[in-house]
Amino acid sequence: MNAPSPSLPAAALPSVADAVERVAASVVGIALRRGAAAGVVWRPGVVVTSASAMWRTRSVQLVLPGAEPVEGTLRGIDAGTDLAAIAFEGAAVPAVERAAAAAPRAGDFVFAVGREPSGLVQASFGHVGAAAGEWRSWRGGRVERLIRLDGGLYPGLAGAAVADASGQCIGIASPAFSRLHGVVLPVATVDRVLTALLTHGRVPQGYLGIAAQPVRATLDGAGTDGLLVSSVAEGSPAAQAGLLVGDVLVSAGGQAVASIEALRACLAEQIGGRLRLQVARGGQAQELLLDVAERPPSACH
Repeated sequence: MNAPSPSLPAAALPSVADAVERVAASVVGIALRRGAAAGVVWRPGVVVTSASAMWRTRSVQLVLPGAEPVEGTLRGIDAGTDLAAIAFEGAAVPAVERAAAAAPRAGDFVFAVGREPSGLVQASFGHVGAAAGEWRSWRGGRVERLIRLDGGLYPGLAGAAVADASGQCIGIASPAFSRLHGVVLPVATVDRVLTALLTHGRVPQGYLGIAAQPVRATLDGAGTDGLLVSSVAEGSPAAQAGLLVGDVLVSAGGQAVASIEALRACLAEQIGGRLRLQVARGGQAQELLLDVAERPPSACH
C-alpha cells in the first residue's frame, strides 16, 4: 500500500513481524510474462488471486513458501469481482487463517503480504481508508462489503493477502477498481466466488437480452422509476417473453428495478427460473413471464 507505515510502539513491532510470517506461510508468488502477482492458498491445493493479473495467461507458475516452483492450473476467472482460482499439486501449504466475520472500519490498521517470484516475502502497511456495506463493481460483480485502502498497491501485491492487526486475513487485494486506491475483496466474496469458479469455471449471471437505461415514466397515471428498454436481442429470453423496445421495466420478481444494479441483483439468483416482470407500455401496466437464462460472454443484461 502506497502509504507511510503507521506509527506503532516499538514493543508492538515484533508481533507485527510475527503476524506477517504467519500470513506469509499461506502466500505464494506468481510469475507472469509481464511482472508478477501474489496469491493466497484459500483451500488445500487452491490459490486465489487477482483476475486482472491473469489477463491472457494460459500457464501459471507458482512459487510456494520455501521457494519451491510448481505449475498451476487456472480453474476460473470472474472479472466482475477481479478474482481467479488456480489449482496446484505439490507440497502441502496451509490455507490462510481468515476473519470471516470481520467488519473493518475506516482507520483500522491493515497490512498486505505478497511473495516475489524469487520467493522473497514482501509486506506493506497502511489503513482502511473507507468501509461500507455491499456494493457492485463497475464490471457488475457483487461484493459483500466495501473495504477501500488509503492508498494504491505496490507492484506485485495484486492478489496479496490483506490482514488485520491480529494477523487474520480479511480478504484479497485488488488494484482493478480504482487508479488511486486498492480494494480488499472480503472473505465472504472470496468464499462465494471461489465455489462458483471451482464448479463452473465462472460465476453464472442472469440474462434477459436487453439494453436499458434509467428513466422516469408514467404507469397507470402515476410517476414511477424504471428502465427504458432500448434494444432487445433476437431470440433472447426478453424477446421470447414479448418485451418490446420502448417498454419501461418497473419491477422483476416483485422487486423494483430503477437501476441496472438493481436488475442485476434481481437476476443473480434466478438463472433457470421463471421471473414475473411488470412493464409500463404506453403508460399502462403489463405483466410478462420470462425464463431467465445464463448470460453469454459479452452479452447485455
